[in-house]
Amino acid sequence: MTNMRNVLFSIGAAIASTKIIRAVSDLGLDDVLAPIGLSRRRSHVGTDLAMLGAGILVGGAAALIFAPASGQETRRRLSEKADELGDAAAQKLRELRDNVGPALGNAHGTSQHHA
Repeated sequence: MTNMRNVLFSIGAAIASTKIIRAVSDLGLDDVLAPIGLSRRRSHVGTDLAMLGAGILVGGAAALIFAPASGQETRRRLSEKADELGDAAAQKLRELRDNVGPALGNAHGTSQHHA
């Protein structure tokens, strides 16, 4: 199991380092001057998405390798947290509806009296 972890971690590190080296080697004068506002504007969407993808891969591999709990325990905890967040979001929506609903009703009622 340790060998598999090391292999996965090595693969993730290799992918990330390749992406980083490619991004650094493609740096130009505009890229260096951009943070201080001295370059012309251009899109870096492709490079940004590639770096995001590499980060997701490395982060996911590291999370799997160094996870302190079993998969079943982790899924249970994630499910509980998702339920808690869903309940909290539903509660906030109810509160918002209860607070904004009467105000909208009053505004709607007063606009009808003036018409």
